[in-house]
Amino acid sequence: MGEVLRRYGPALLAWGMLLWLRPSPAPGRRLVRLCVLGLALSQTLLTPAAIHLTHAAGMGGVERLAGHLAMLLACWAGAQLLLRLRGHQAGARANPIWAITAGSVMTLLFALTPDLYPRSPWVMEYCVAYAVALLPELLVIALLCLRERRAAPDRTLRLGLSLIIAGTLAAACYMASRTAVAVAARTSLDFSPGQGFALSKALPTAAHLLVLAGVTVPAAATWLRRLRRYRRLRPLWLALYQAEPAIALEPPGPLRAVADLPTRLRLYRRVIEIRDGLLAIRPYRPTTRGQDDGRDHHAREAFEIAAALRARAAGERPRSDAFGTSGGHDLSSDTDYLCRLADAYRALTRADRRR
Repeated sequence: MGEVLRRYGPALLAWGMLLWLRPSPAPGRRLVRLCVLGLALSQTLLTPAAIHLTHAAGMGGVERLAGHLAMLLACWAGAQLLLRLRGHQAGARANPIWAITAGSVMTLLFALTPDLYPRSPWVMEYCVAYAVALLPELLVIALLCLRERRAAPDRTLRLGLSLIIAGTLAAACYMASRTAVAVAARTSLDFSPGQGFALSKALPTAAHLLVLAGVTVPAAATWLRRLRRYRRLRPLWLALYQAEPAIALEPPGPLRAVADLPTRLRLYRRVIEIRDGLLAIRPYRPTTRGQDDGRDHHAREAFEIAAALRARAAGERPRSDAFGTSGGHDLSSDTDYLCRLADAYRALTRADRRR
């Protein structure tokens, strides 16, 4: 079971990560997805099932070339993303040329050898070309991630970058070990540790998992933060929806509450719907706003919202619409403001139910 997980687990994780990363027109997101796609293809093509399939089709060994080229694609995309982020335009322009040239040399050397066994002709040259293709890309990724980590303001982002650095360094060590094994097979050198489980099996798997974890951690943290804000807003949104159903594009329901995943669009829509609801009940809010009654600002506004909802439900006449509503200066700060307001409203309604 452990061997099956080692061989197929990384590929499944990579495909799951690719499905989770939604397509986006942003160039950065496209490069991230391309990097994960390369990792997924590389790990899939090197599984026993893929190897057996190509051998059965009479194309034994081609899966290794395809897997190596997919890994080169992943490293190119990662390096390209970081070069663009750091403003290294010359490096970003030279990077595709390097990757295409290295891939062409690898393909030519593969065509010259009957297989990729260590003692076959041209295998050492192929392994050296593969290392020369990947090592500069891996070192660029590690170096630029280290620079980004030093400037990163977010702890989660720093953790993700640290994992990517560890993964790329592990991959670089594996490539160096693999090249040493290929050279030793054609010379009098002895590098038997390179054929052991730690360097030939565990190290590449660890490198793959570390990089995937590094990409996943910041994205997962962002998604969890969005989920928490989305759920914090629900009590206030639901109260406003019950008073003014027209604010909601989609009505609430028990299944929707479970399956409604908080995308950026849905969080933005919830904020807009709350604002529409607050605008609808504004004429019913008390006209004594601004008085100091011992509550903090959010608790006082939550009290006014609850009073406005009761007045509207009781059929009272509108009182005034002269007062505006507080909030943030952009979407992020306004979402934070409404989350705190929703927390205060939930605490107020809980206190009322206990009385």
